[in-house]
Amino acid sequence: MFKPLGILTFSLLMATPLAMAQPTTSSSNKAPLKSQTNIQQSFVIASKYTKHDYLIQISVPAGEAPKQGFPVLYVLDGNAAFDSAANIAKSVGGGANRLGLSPVAIVAIGYPQQNSFDVEKRALDYTPKASAEFQKQAKYTYGGADQFIQFIEKELKPAIQTKIKVNPLQQSLFGHSFGGLFVLHTFFSQPQMFQRYIAASPSLWFDNYALLNRQADWLKNQNKTQDIMLMTTVGTHEHVRSPTPDAESLQKQNNFYQNFNQQRSKHFLFWNYRHPAEQHLTNMYASLPKAIMLAGCQPQSCLNLFDEPTQ
Repeated sequence: MFKPLGILTFSLLMATPLAMAQPTTSSSNKAPLKSQTNIQQSFVIASKYTKHDYLIQISVPAGEAPKQGFPVLYVLDGNAAFDSAANIAKSVGGGANRLGLSPVAIVAIGYPQQNSFDVEKRALDYTPKASAEFQKQAKYTYGGADQFIQFIEKELKPAIQTKIKVNPLQQSLFGHSFGGLFVLHTFFSQPQMFQRYIAASPSLWFDNYALLNRQADWLKNQNKTQDIMLMTTVGTHEHVRSPTPDAESLQKQNNFYQNFNQQRSKHFLFWNYRHPAEQHLTNMYASLPKAIMLAGCQPQSCLNLFDEPTQ
């Protein structure tokens, strides 16, 4: 029976980020990592597509890589999430066989010289193009998601493949808030990039719920033969310190998740979780255990882990 793991420990959540340390390598090619203990490595890579520099932090499971390569979980907001993701992956990996999982390699995407969140850069990188009216009223510049996709696909993934033996058929993407918006944008626009997507507290409100129109197009044109998994999560207390959405907005959000659920099939597996008592920020950490298990499970073990048990 699957039981939510939540935030593992307070000390895990508050772990000091590696992002403030100097990168241990450059973006030059290296031999694939291999060790008896989990290896952590970081490097900085400059993107010609986004014109940003990125701090990439990697955690590779101990021992030999599986014959087919490691499943990889790409984690956005890497400065804030890497330590927690790496520790959870290491802990979950210890019981991987019992859970029907493969140990997961973590690739966290962050920004150099940042402690947690670079609000301006992530606002640009993680968001699709917005309407002129919405952008005019915005605090930040939006609309760089398609360039960020190019960075991941054409620059970052090739760099990772020089360092890790990657299973190309089991790659996952995790993001929270604007990162969750980016996960869903990628799912709709370039679904072949990853086989598994995890969107925690996605910013569905962005550009007056424009993502709902994207979903409507997907419902009409989805590839019903592509094997893909999608997980979404929200915290029940996300609006304790912010205005509660009006009834119409809440209905739009509920319909969005329900539309996915109605499309569930052997080729499209979907799960949506409401995490009790989690607020907007803490839901990122509450979602990481599920993200790591989804990244590492095989189809049947995924169903065993996440589906409600039958009587």
